[in-house]
Amino acid sequence: MQQSLRRLRQALAEQLRAWAVTLTPPPSVAPAPMPVKSGSVSEPRSGALIHCPATRAPLSVEEAVLERSMALLRRETADSLAALAAAHALVSSARFSQLQDVRQQVARGQLGEDVLATVAADYQGWQGDQVRLFDALQLILGMRIPKGKALDQVGQPLEEQARKHLTNLSTEYQRGLLSQQFKADQDRRQP
Repeated sequence: MQQSLRRLRQALAEQLRAWAVTLTPPPSVAPAPMPVKSGSVSEPRSGALIHCPATRAPLSVEEAVLERSMALLRRETADSLAALAAAHALVSSARFSQLQDVRQQVARGQLGEDVLATVAADYQGWQGDQVRLFDALQLILGMRIPKGKALDQVGQPLEEQARKHLTNLSTEYQRGLLSQQFKADQDRRQP
């Protein structure tokens, strides 16, 4: 069991390294940092603080689509998915250790079989989600992305319609986030 787990971890590590190599742009292609809009922050910040996420104003979906090239958007998406997948893999590994511990306690008669079934189901859920995350990452990395920004691909006659569609997509995304926050708040308030 330990051998197969070690081989799985090594295979995942090799895959992550391979993805990292494909994501690393040549030095001449590295994107310039996005300029900070004036007036969005009340006090001046040093050059290093501009790049810290906690000190930047959040970027809307519309701004991201309009201001970034599609290749940069794909790379940012892949970076975020890779970080989430790695964090998820770390938790899955901890859940597996927990499962092994519970299995030993059940074998010694310290815990009931129902506890083992609950922990095993939780681990399987984490493992399934982890597989889906890595599948999504592989899908993103395999996408063909044309050069330029999204509106460069649309053309002048459809640009106004495309901007309206982007506004609607952004609004729906924000509405979804708000409804998740309200649902989570309601779930917390219910006894």
